[in-house]
Amino acid sequence: MKQLIFLIGIVALAFQSHAQNPVNGTFEYTASISLPDTNVVLKSWHVRVMTNDTIVRVETETQLGIQVYIRHMELKKAYLLLDYDGNKYAIQTDLEETNKRDTMAPEYSVKRTWKTKTIAGIKCRKYIVRDKNQTEGYDCWFAKKIDHKYLEVYPEVSGLAVDYYLPSPDGLIHYELTQLNLTPVNRDLFGVPSDYKRLTFEEFVNMISQ
Repeated sequence: MKQLIFLIGIVALAFQSHAQNPVNGTFEYTASISLPDTNVVLKSWHVRVMTNDTIVRVETETQLGIQVYIRHMELKKAYLLLDYDGNKYAIQTDLEETNKRDTMAPEYSVKRTWKTKTIAGIKCRKYIVRDKNQTEGYDCWFAKKIDHKYLEVYPEVSGLAVDYYLPSPDGLIHYELTQLNLTPVNRDLFGVPSDYKRLTFEEFVNMISQ
């Protein structure tokens, strides 16, 4: 009996050590692109990720203003809010269908290390992400106890990407978490405003092609 209780305790501790903490709040990120092999920043902008643990709203600074992306994690649907030609549109994406079509193997590999550090008050573990045919790769840090579901990057890692890199046509983008605010987000921000017309991406493309 003592051995059984001991084993149950070990299992419980193991489960607790890997448990992911739900979040109702805002992640503040800084994104930047630098000249290769230098600290010279070519451009930088802010990204705000808000969640109530079932819906995520991502606000990204752009030259045209704030781009808003709302993703329903349980319904597996997403909306991109867009102002175009004086009209407002909510372009809907069925994430389940998108995932079925996206069957290509990733063009990168992810390797876990034992190095840890704290970023913006969050305990993180270091991973090395290496693009295909790349020799060295780049260091990325992921939260140990915050789920990756709030960001759609590097799904191979269970923790939230906190300090990471993503390739883009403009160069390698460095995203770094600067603050986690656990003040609950106004739930109205997770809905599609009533003055936005909902349509699929195909419908939007057909409309602007006419």
